[in-house]
Amino acid sequence: MYLLRSELRGRHVQKDFTKFANQRFLKTVNWEVLGKLLAKHRAGLKGLDLDALLADEIEGRKRITEYLLGSKDSYPDGLIQDLHRIVRLDSPTGMRLLQEEAERQEVVIIDPAESPTATPRDYALVAFVEYPDVFKEAEHTSVFIAPPSVTEFDAGEDGIAASVTKEALEALRIRASGIFAADLRGKFCRVRDYVDDGELCIAVRHGAPPVSTEVIRGEEDEVIGFQEVDTAVISFVEATGRLTVWGCAKKRRGDLAEAFATEILGRPGAFKAASAQDLYTLAPAENSNGAFAFRIGDLDQIDRVEITEAQANRVATNVRTGREKTLFSVRVKDSEGSALRRLHESRTDISYGDDSWRLDHIIARIVLKTAGGRAPTISVTLKPPGTASFLRVRHKKLVMALLKLNALTNDRRPLAPALAAE
Repeated sequence: MYLLRSELRGRHVQKDFTKFANQRFLKTVNWEVLGKLLAKHRAGLKGLDLDALLADEIEGRKRITEYLLGSKDSYPDGLIQDLHRIVRLDSPTGMRLLQEEAERQEVVIIDPAESPTATPRDYALVAFVEYPDVFKEAEHTSVFIAPPSVTEFDAGEDGIAASVTKEALEALRIRASGIFAADLRGKFCRVRDYVDDGELCIAVRHGAPPVSTEVIRGEEDEVIGFQEVDTAVISFVEATGRLTVWGCAKKRRGDLAEAFATEILGRPGAFKAASAQDLYTLAPAENSNGAFAFRIGDLDQIDRVEITEAQANRVATNVRTGREKTLFSVRVKDSEGSALRRLHESRTDISYGDDSWRLDHIIARIVLKTAGGRAPTISVTLKPPGTASFLRVRHKKLVMALLKLNALTNDRRPLAPALAAE
């Protein structure tokens, strides 16, 4: 038996309920739409005369608010699943996905002129109830949104064409099924491709590790076993030869990269070179002896960049293995944005090189320009050779351009003269 991870974990569902049902939202939520949602689960809403409550908005809103803010144990199972799905798209990113899919299907979820203060939760609820096809497609698309931490590979050349035929996708599915079956996850595997702004994404749905839990049936308890569904994502940009993998164990990301290289690119070993994950460097920061500062150049969206954390490792070479090992580390945090300088001020003996010190990582805070109010920021953790962690939903191109401008990438391509609008 396979179950969707998002529909099962009770403690996560509880958190989602708390997020969905609060006084502020329930005072302003579209009463007609909320009524339609609850009407689907009429039989399970014990103690509520739904027809009478929906006919009297003032009393109905009061009683239904009390119900939704009360014990979650009284919620029908179907309502639990619906609310959990709605909350998954209750975010600025979810709202954007819903708006883009609504535009593609030529419908309007909420007219901004009529509801200028509508929240992502409003959009998610209305789409779920009134435009289920829009909601379903946006829900599917959401799996392609990369988390802050991903694994990246460079093919070593540009312009490698991807062959996304039914036969190639089936071959990839078979390879992926074998990869996850080796971890005792079963042979269930489905693949779905998606192209966004020149980026090919393939979702690989596979079995999660089998688990068991104790359940109650009537007056008896019993232990059942089940297997949830996880989703790994492979993302590839032909123009740059950059592959990104996330959503599965790190030890399997290289295997998926090789499967993609073989079955989709027809280039076995394209991501196995020693340089394939040698993507980032902190050499400019090391060479500055603490004086390194980010240049902004013509990246007009950025106001300033501050270094809020820096860590240096004292290293030595293991004479037996020849490998470098860390003896101890020094880490400095500075909310004012001068962590690298303060690190060097606190340890004047830091001198980078073999059998000496290595700059392990820095965390940079990119402060964006704003016309007023609190300035939005992007936090970027850079840890060579292969990790640049940040929220990639909106500002991926901007962050990568900043890193290239400051020579923090081991990249084969110069900085593009202009960035596409984000």
